[in-house]
Amino acid sequence: MKWLGTNRQAGPISLWRWLRLNAVLLGLVLLVSLSFPVATLNKKLSDMFFFMRPAQSESQHVAMVFIDDASLARYGRWPWQRERLAQLINAVSQQKPAAIGLDVLLPEAEDERNDAALESAIRSAKNVVLATKISSSPDSRMWIDPLPRFAGAAIATGHVQAIVDDDGLCRSIPLEEPAAEGLRPAFALKIASFVRPELAKLEPGASVGEGIERLESHPLIINFRRQFSPAEEHTPFTVASAADLLSNHPAPELTGKAVLIGFGSVEMSDRLFTPVSVQLPMPGVEINANVLDSLLSGVVITRAAIGWQLLLVIFISALSLWLVVRYPGVRSLAMLLGLLAAGYGGTFFLFERVHVLLLYGPVIVAIVLAAPLAQLENLLIIDREVTVRLQQLHQAISPASQSAISLKGKSSRLHWKLGALSELQAELTSLYAFQQTLLETMREGLAVYREDGKLSFGNAPWKTFCAKQNATPDTLQGITQLSTAWPELAVVAQTGGTWVETELPLGEELWHLYAVPLPWTSFAQDGAVMLIAEDITARRQRDQARSEALSFVTHELRTPLIAIQGFSEMLMRYPNQAAGSDAPATIFRESNRLVAMINTYLEVLRLDSGARPLKMARASVRTMTEHVEKVVRPLAAAARMTVRTEIHADDEFITCDETLIAGALLNLVSNAIKYGTAGTEVMMRLTSHEQEMEFEVNNAGPTIPASELKNLFERFYRPSRSEAIPGWGLGLNFVRRICQQHGGRVEVSSDEKTGTSFVFTLPRGVREVSEVAQ
Repeated sequence: MKWLGTNRQAGPISLWRWLRLNAVLLGLVLLVSLSFPVATLNKKLSDMFFFMRPAQSESQHVAMVFIDDASLARYGRWPWQRERLAQLINAVSQQKPAAIGLDVLLPEAEDERNDAALESAIRSAKNVVLATKISSSPDSRMWIDPLPRFAGAAIATGHVQAIVDDDGLCRSIPLEEPAAEGLRPAFALKIASFVRPELAKLEPGASVGEGIERLESHPLIINFRRQFSPAEEHTPFTVASAADLLSNHPAPELTGKAVLIGFGSVEMSDRLFTPVSVQLPMPGVEINANVLDSLLSGVVITRAAIGWQLLLVIFISALSLWLVVRYPGVRSLAMLLGLLAAGYGGTFFLFERVHVLLLYGPVIVAIVLAAPLAQLENLLIIDREVTVRLQQLHQAISPASQSAISLKGKSSRLHWKLGALSELQAELTSLYAFQQTLLETMREGLAVYREDGKLSFGNAPWKTFCAKQNATPDTLQGITQLSTAWPELAVVAQTGGTWVETELPLGEELWHLYAVPLPWTSFAQDGAVMLIAEDITARRQRDQARSEALSFVTHELRTPLIAIQGFSEMLMRYPNQAAGSDAPATIFRESNRLVAMINTYLEVLRLDSGARPLKMARASVRTMTEHVEKVVRPLAAAARMTVRTEIHADDEFITCDETLIAGALLNLVSNAIKYGTAGTEVMMRLTSHEQEMEFEVNNAGPTIPASELKNLFERFYRPSRSEAIPGWGLGLNFVRRICQQHGGRVEVSSDEKTGTSFVFTLPRGVREVSEVAQ
């Protein structure tokens, strides 16, 4: 048995399933189509065709003469004397029409003069057809016929019965009605058969070949033109007023046409609602005009044979069901809507061009029922599969209780499923909670990728890692592209390796990455890879801090320690010498400078590691500069240099961490003395602005090349001019880190005229800093 396609929800679609669904759908469509709402829907959809088709030109076969409001106003209310009606027939006959249909009942006799005049006019015209209808009064005869003298003068009589549907609309007329003497043809049919004798075969009792007579009675669907309105410029029929003809106005437009005389006044009750009625019902004479025009023009609307209707419903049912089963979801609904519109458009084409009327209600029913029927089939299949899987899963998790639950299931399948689901939910929830807690509490990021490179699992640290690196965690390719240093990651499972690891620098961070192939499981099938990402940036920073501390101790602290050691040794050897009188003061000053340097360095390290927050407080810049000047005064004196301070500020206070800012200023002044020229001056200049405070340290030492200025604040960088001066290049980096922690900025400039200036600017208030560049 071949497959007809694949449904993603319910699996393959077998031929047996396809035929079963089609049979059920077709049965439902035929059953629902017999209901009253669908029958009404068929009529309304057919009515829409009359509005959808383009406007038709004026009829070339039929014209009407209305006894309208103007005629009644001029000649009095109806009924008129029959002599007046005779004058109207004579006036119409003078226009030489092909036939005259008098849609006026003449059952009662008047005086002899009027009846004789009317009889004479009918007989003289030689082409008048009179109307008859079934009586609605139980006390009278069955038929309301014209007087025998009028019927004998006319060429024929025909009934003007119309069929009114349940919704009150007239859509068709019976071609014949039964009477005591036999079948009576329709009024319009008798006129048409007089104008075109070949149409006489449609009359009741007419031979249609080989001696077979037409005895069946069936309605004729009216091919309506738009309803006549005097206000319109282009009318569906040529219409003349009875008042004009009675006033001897010529009406050449009536010549050669079948002319119907009837009531057009709004006050007359001979009106019915039709599919083309907008505001007012259509006069009965106009309904007969539409029937007569349809017969004379040969454009007769017929219903499609029941066989073709059935074939169409079968085809639409099969196609709709295939679309829903093959493409479940919104896509199939859009296709069904397109099929619905296309089918209605094809039905209108048949109506407009072939004049065949198809019932579209069953087609709509088939399209509408296809989706829920297919979904119901899917639900039944899924229910069966769920039952089987629940039994297997419950047996795997709780085999001891399987027999008891199976016995319960015989009495209530629903209760068995609910019980199994409850037990499985408890088991799986506890297992999932344990594994989820274990994975989410890991500090390392962990992810599992399938063989096709798609993500199967990733814990929160892994997603955080990918987000920080702007990588796409959904695919393995996005991870391997973080660095070319890890190309073997994507093929670790295929190479048969057991473990792959590497250290990967990503921006300012250092990560240790592992990759290991996983054994086959239902969760991770062949080719799956597990990745682990560990952030070792803190470890690197600790190692780097140790290295910096060692560098600081080995050099930055060596100079003051040597001075302290030298003076101490001199005091021990020559305790009574006059030259040693300044030694205690020198030792005290160098110790102070040493303590200041150590404190500054330690505070910066603690700040970078997050162990020490900024201690923001209102501080006096004058006090800070006086302290720095006091600490570096011995160093400046030894270098034969002077330190001068200038403060240009209306407000000498700033919100900052006073210890760190004083340490940064001390470092800049110490460097200025160390690299300055003997006999020159080091300037500390503080300038206050509206929102900022500017600290500037200037010396007149050798000029620093412009190419080296941008690197001065990097760790362990030293300009070329300082090769002869011991140092490790850490001080300026400390200054930049302190300044950035305060939300400020640091700059340097150097030229021959003004010397070298280091400037760092701080905001007066507290500013939040989210990240500090290292």
